[in-house]
Amino acid sequence: MSKLLEPGFEGDGELTWALRSEFAKGFPVENLRPLLVSSNARTQAAAVFIAVEIGSRLLSFRLNCVVAEIAELLDSKESRTRFDAIEALGRCTTPADGAILGRVMLRLDDEHAGVRWKVVEFICIAERWQLRLAVENAAALRPDSAFGALVNAYGQHFMPSSRDLPRLLNHPDALLRRFAAAVAIRPRDVIVERFVAMAEQSDDAEVRKIAADCRQGYLRPTYAIGPSILKRASSETSKGETQNNGR
Repeated sequence: MSKLLEPGFEGDGELTWALRSEFAKGFPVENLRPLLVSSNARTQAAAVFIAVEIGSRLLSFRLNCVVAEIAELLDSKESRTRFDAIEALGRCTTPADGAILGRVMLRLDDEHAGVRWKVVEFICIAERWQLRLAVENAAALRPDSAFGALVNAYGQHFMPSSRDLPRLLNHPDALLRRFAAAVAIRPRDVIVERFVAMAEQSDDAEVRKIAADCRQGYLRPTYAIGPSILKRASSETSKGETQNNGR
């Protein structure tokens, strides 16, 4: 802890990993706070990395004690720190953290493509209450943004139908296009094949990449049945029916 808090700390992967191991063994999570609020960007980066790592191994609500400090790193100058902050917040927020979830959603307009991708992942795997609060609070924090129009059009549901999705995927506002692409690949009980196909046909290269990452399994929860599986299953079913009919 003292080494990471030194003003001249320039990053040390081995030391950061060693401290992460101590947190995993039971070192109190509250001790992340001084690292997260450090004025040293390298210390902040190490701290939020540790938060992501221990959040994937502990009951995530334990990180909620430092949720406000993690949220402040959404404004970090370092894109990797913003990226890790989004992942950590996806795991440790509660229904009381609506404003923080709104700030996460607004990063869908981040200047860095990797950070925007992380928000797309958040949209794909968020709990329904997280997604609802994220959109509603993004609209409240920035009423003149596309999220304001989204809430006005869809209320609390903001799950575009197959009729509305093509229009949103080709909307003039890039933020809405990204949101629509993320929603298109977000699983219901399964990922909807025709929605992913719509995103693949977009003129926006970033939207097409989101759809491609879904196809390849990078942007979907591990429990979700992917579109390639659906396509194959559908094809095999049709083949079986044809053979049966031939008999």
